[in-house]
Amino acid sequence: MSKIGRILASSIAAGVVAGTALTGLLVAPAQAAETAAPNSEAGISSDSDCTEKVKVGTSRYKGDIFHSYAKLYRGTSNHVGIYYTTKIVVEAPGPGSKSQARTAATLTKCGPIHKMYVNTTQANRDKAADYAYRKLRGKPHDTHANKNKHNGDHELNSSELVWRAYKAAGLDLDHNGGTAVYPDDIKNDASTVIYNTRR
Repeated sequence: MSKIGRILASSIAAGVVAGTALTGLLVAPAQAAETAAPNSEAGISSDSDCTEKVKVGTSRYKGDIFHSYAKLYRGTSNHVGIYYTTKIVVEAPGPGSKSQARTAATLTKCGPIHKMYVNTTQANRDKAADYAYRKLRGKPHDTHANKNKHNGDHELNSSELVWRAYKAAGLDLDHNGGTAVYPDDIKNDASTVIYNTRR
């Protein structure tokens, strides 16, 4: 083979190797995105799979909490909200919605709906409710449920909102004390007492 032929063959081989490496670089991010998607959606819950919804209704006390059924992307997550007054709820509804105040009498959720009070002073309940209303409304939905206790309050999911509200009043409503707080952690906490269930 002539010198020119050897140079040409060497250049082609180098191009094939480089092209293969480049293809690997282009494919890897797409594969990474596919594997990351389920994790990034881990905090998204929905109550769209129930056929009949129940009215949440009013509470006994300001600062009470409601707990309702909601399905997570993988498994069941459920949902919670806090009463700013006995007639107004503050909640983080879910993806595409900011945390907001809603009228309890017309608010509907998947049952069963458990209403509970927090076993503390009314002053603490008031403080938590006021904090939720004044500081935790208007926040985008937090899809990173697995670290919601540690990623700040610039985004909120439902349990994070209620947990942060009571944390501001000096109570930690987290049944298992893990790195994240979920609706069932709040419902099962030793400080919460269920007084009504709607189905």
